[in-house]
Amino acid sequence: MLIKRKSADASRGKLQAALGGLSSGVMDRRSFLRRSGLVAGGLAVAGSIQIGAVRKAEAAGFGPATGTKVVKNICTHCSVGCTVKAEVANGVWVGQEPAWESPINRGTHCAKGASVRELVHGDRRIKYPMKLVEGQWTKISWEQAISEIGDKMLEIRAKSGADSAYLLGSAKFSNEGAYLFRKFAAFWGTNNVDHQARICHSTTVAGVANTWGYGAMTNSYNDIRNAKTVIFMGSNAAEAHPVSMQHILAGKEINRANVIVFDPRMTRTAAHATEYVRFRSGTDIAVIWGMMWHIFKNGWEDKEFISQRVYGMADALKEIEKYDPKTVEDITGIPEAQLKRSAETFAKVKPATFIWCMGVTQHTVGTANVRAICTLLLATGNVGGMGNGANIFRGHCNVQGATDMGLDVGNLPLYYGLVEPLR
Repeated sequence: MLIKRKSADASRGKLQAALGGLSSGVMDRRSFLRRSGLVAGGLAVAGSIQIGAVRKAEAAGFGPATGTKVVKNICTHCSVGCTVKAEVANGVWVGQEPAWESPINRGTHCAKGASVRELVHGDRRIKYPMKLVEGQWTKISWEQAISEIGDKMLEIRAKSGADSAYLLGSAKFSNEGAYLFRKFAAFWGTNNVDHQARICHSTTVAGVANTWGYGAMTNSYNDIRNAKTVIFMGSNAAEAHPVSMQHILAGKEINRANVIVFDPRMTRTAAHATEYVRFRSGTDIAVIWGMMWHIFKNGWEDKEFISQRVYGMADALKEIEKYDPKTVEDITGIPEAQLKRSAETFAKVKPATFIWCMGVTQHTVGTANVRAICTLLLATGNVGGMGNGANIFRGHCNVQGATDMGLDVGNLPLYYGLVEPLR
């Protein structure tokens, strides 16, 4: 059995301690290793090596001379845009590293980004067209697949017209891919083209664009570290956008920033908050109008900014007046004191940013939710500068670009409008 080493063992020589008493039934941990032969074997090997024959261990060759090169690209999982360094040997993606020089991920990856190589290298990835033949998926050539699909589409158009086809793009397209896909739909003769951001981004395009002209996030991810107050609503960035969360946590530490999380449930993002505010799901507008009620009643609004930059705030105030603390608490469940404290912090401790995601947009009133948040930003002067503004964390790598370049059914590329008969 193993017992505490006796003091008598300490006086024995190293070799004696390693080799002696092999038959003894009493053994401590160090003696166990020594007597197992590891030390004796090591000494024997060392004795057989000539002086000068041992050299410093070095890594195997890497770089152009060995046929391996590093190719930079962007992670395709979410909208953060982390730089990936792919190690490619003989045309095969053999390894990857995050880029230290990237201002976005700064040498980090989340679990999703760390596995992006598997999208290309995975053994189960389909690498060629498959056709269902008599109940079995069968490999066919690209030429056959393109010819058969094209012939079938032409047959359908001849029979039922161009609008009988619906072309669904992707927020994982590049800008160029989205533009060409929209062009293809136009050449085909239809405007039936869209992508999955219909439910996650179209509400923001409408809400933000109709408030100040362009429906997009106003800052870069790394600029958010300049904020001194950060509000999250409908966003769980710690899980959905982990690298972006590093910038918020850096700002929290460096600037002693306030992080206020509005969420019906206690999330991992809320665990990092300086103030967690629980409210009833679906009552987002009442929360925002309730904050603005406190801001205007206490004179915390940015009067100069409103005077110089904002039109129609008086009309918004007529609606805000309806959301007194008692009414808001009845609707949302948020105590008056807590909502007032959050409103004061957002209005006074600036620059302040409001971050949201699909928890705000994926509602039947998603556009109205967005308009309310934008109105709050205008009322407090928290838009148009470093560390403030409307920051909408997207779920795919090119939601914004795919929408900008024409995959939003209501617009041509770069938001050129469509007359009603063409919609």
